[in-house]
Amino acid sequence: MEFVIRPSPVAARMRRPWASTRTRGQSTVEFALIILPLFAIFFALVDYAQIYFYENSLQNALREAARFATAGSVIPQTNAQGEEFATNNGVAVPLAINDSEGRQASRYGCIRMWFQSNCVISVPGTNVQVVSASALPGAPPVIVTNNGIVTLMQTTTTAATPGPGAADDYIQVTATYSLHTITPLFTFFSGGFKRGQSINIYPVRVSTIVKNEPALLNFEHTNMYSDESP
Repeated sequence: MEFVIRPSPVAARMRRPWASTRTRGQSTVEFALIILPLFAIFFALVDYAQIYFYENSLQNALREAARFATAGSVIPQTNAQGEEFATNNGVAVPLAINDSEGRQASRYGCIRMWFQSNCVISVPGTNVQVVSASALPGAPPVIVTNNGIVTLMQTTTTAATPGPGAADDYIQVTATYSLHTITPLFTFFSGGFKRGQSINIYPVRVSTIVKNEPALLNFEHTNMYSDESP
């Protein structure tokens, strides 16, 4: 009977150290090639989820603000007995709460505050804008579309007027939020990269055009103050 003595795998590797090193190097390269695209896809999914959440939050607040605006409402001051009223031309109207300047808030200011109170994310009041345009009875609003953005106009060449407008006016409520993304992918999709522009900012914009109620008594409250212009 013949016995064949074979070298152990450990002894073979000890005699060929370069083979183990090459295998480890190959595994590292393969891991790097796989993990980089995997992380890119993962972070892109996180960014998409962020955009979806923020846009839905803004849409919900926009819906509430548009309803509030069309009725000519203001956020009333309250006391222990309830809302506070004042008499204006023989009509009892609620007093609006004070704005950041300590004055009675205008309808424009109240619309902005109402949007903020119905939004789960913090949006600066200046990022909420309201414009109005008059129209003949039964006539549709005049709109201009540029790069997918719909803008309410007074005429095709005249811009709408800042403010919530009067009875039967069309109004457009717009809110924007600059979302900081993890990847620059969505920034590129939103208009490409521009010189001097952050490549990790995605502008989330929501907008709606509605018509004021015909019974709106706009003389009851200040429409807007000059420092509230868009």
